[in-house]
Amino acid sequence: MLSDSQNARPATLPGAGGSSSLRQPFYGWVVAFASAIGLGFGVSVFIPATTGLLVSPLRETFGWSPPQVLFALSFATLVTVPAAPVTGALVDRFGARWIIALSFLAEGLIIASLHYIDGNVWSFYARYFALAALCTGTTAVGFSAVISRWFDKRRGLALGIAFAGVGAGGAVWSLATQRLFDTVGWRDAFLYMGGFLAVVLFPAMLLVLKNSPEAMGQTPDGVAPAAGGPKAEVWGLTLSKAVRDYRYWLVLATFFMIACVTYGVQLNLVSILRSEGVSAQTAAAAQASIWAAMVLGRLTTGWLMDRFFAPRVALCFLTPCVIGAGMLALGAHGPAAFGAAMLVGVATGAEGDVLAYLLGRYFGLRHFGAIYATQFALYAVGSSTGPLALSWGAAATGHYGPALWGLIVVAVIGMVLLTRLPRFGAELGQ
Repeated sequence: MLSDSQNARPATLPGAGGSSSLRQPFYGWVVAFASAIGLGFGVSVFIPATTGLLVSPLRETFGWSPPQVLFALSFATLVTVPAAPVTGALVDRFGARWIIALSFLAEGLIIASLHYIDGNVWSFYARYFALAALCTGTTAVGFSAVISRWFDKRRGLALGIAFAGVGAGGAVWSLATQRLFDTVGWRDAFLYMGGFLAVVLFPAMLLVLKNSPEAMGQTPDGVAPAAGGPKAEVWGLTLSKAVRDYRYWLVLATFFMIACVTYGVQLNLVSILRSEGVSAQTAAAAQASIWAAMVLGRLTTGWLMDRFFAPRVALCFLTPCVIGAGMLALGAHGPAAFGAAMLVGVATGAEGDVLAYLLGRYFGLRHFGAIYATQFALYAVGSSTGPLALSWGAAATGHYGPALWGLIVVAVIGMVLLTRLPRFGAELGQ
């Protein structure tokens, strides 16, 4: 019989393998939480969370109409299409750390420059053009690449943690922006916000983020490599090979449709509820509930993807969105409106990390940045196409109901396509 001392094993920290983990805890979780902060303060959250709040101040200052202000979103979306692939290629070539950090520096300077806009609306549009052109590294294009290299078996949870920052960041931007507008005015508010990004977040990202576990002498998931075993090589298809794979186009079509539906409902929610006679305060509160539901959606989705087939997980979260959209089409108001908003928010919080997870599994990580960026670009187009289509449909029919039912049909098609995605392993082209 072994003695107690012989039976005893060296304690290890969660997420790391081997006794060496006592000396060096797995750094990947630090990267995951830093990515959550980064995504929360990136342009993909800043723009939708703050632009609506600018409508009233800019109308009072310059006389610009709401459509004139919101037209800036179109510039950001259009520029994202070419900017995202370039950013992805740079991430693959130089690593995400510097690209992300410099993007935050640029974002801070551009936001601060909003203090100086004048009555020329094109100077306002130019800032949104620059945000998309120079700051795409602050979006999922950069952070998904980092997370995917740090994690393998627990990649879903890590992506969920990182993408939960989108929901939290949306709430922070919304509350902080309005508070600053009320206390220091909209011009000085942008100096404060831009200064925070340039002075605090830029060096923080540079200090905390690491491109890969090898940079810290670790391995993905913190698992100790087999003694004397060969070093694991990062594999992956090139972009040119990926676009010849049917899975690339199937994922692209699926998530374009999902983006149309989730963002179409989310960005029109206040208008939908107001058209049903809901008060402005209640409609705004329902809109805020979507951001809260995002956090739950992303964390839960990530945890489930590590345990179940990712497209099936996405299917489970898209179903509540269809139910919520149906409730709104039927005229939900009061508590039902909040319930519908939460159902839509859960789905909106699920699709971004699923996309990153699928691409990493299907096509590998060697050229992940370039592949993900091309998908992200069209996903961004979907996130603006859906809201515009719903708004135009409502204007044509005089009611949001028919247009919402149209989006529900699109959602059902996306759900069918999710069921056609193949299992991981032994895929074509690998």
